[in-house]
This record gives sequence, C-alpha cells and structure tokens, in this order.
Amino acid sequence: MSDPKTISQSIAELASDPNSPVGQALLQCPCVKALLDAVGQESDSTNSLDDWIDNQDVMLALHISQRTLQTLRSNGTLPYSRINNKIYYRRRDVEKLLNDNYKMMKIRWHYGK
Repeated sequence: MSDPKTISQSIAELASDPNSPVGQALLQCPCVKALLDAVGQESDSTNSLDDWIDNQDVMLALHISQRTLQTLRSNGTLPYSRINNKIYYRRRDVEKLLNDNYKMMKIRWHYGK
C-alpha cells in the first residue's frame, strides 16, 4: 500500500501538464512555482543515504531491545531493507510508527475531595 499523496504532490501532478488549462493556470501562480520547487527539493532528499538508519540507531532512538525490534519487523509494523545480514530502516518509517502510536493522556483533576 502506498502512502497517500500530499496536497503539494497533487498540485505538482496537476501542474506537470503545461498543455492542460489547469496546468497553465497553476504555472501562472508564483506560490505554485515555489511549491513545485519545494516538492522537487523534497524528492531529492528522500533518495539520500542519510535517510537510512541501522538496527542500533533505531534501538537507541526508541529505547527498545533487539527482540522488540525484531518483532516490529516480523509483524510488519516497521518496514526494513536487508543487505547481506545488515538491516536498515527509513527514518520516516520510524517517525511514522511513533506518530501512529501517539496517544494524548488527559489528567483528571479533582478539587477538594
């Protein structure tokens, strides 16, 4: 399953056809031009090797054991890439895991009882 498109990606897709009336109109707008530049820079950075981290970095960042990390891989919670015996993770996948499991705790405050 692929990640859903962001608004900027959708606008970039619409503006990519300069022959269509919508594409021409979007390319006239200076803010859309700036957005397209930002999307281009974003896609360049996603292919960077700096985006990948190894087992040790993930365990230290999340304060989890090697067995817990193996469980996250095995049940499909955390995607990974394996080269020989070395396993790598995308930073954005680790961040997504944290964001998807974020829960806001509300503290109930009682006065005088």
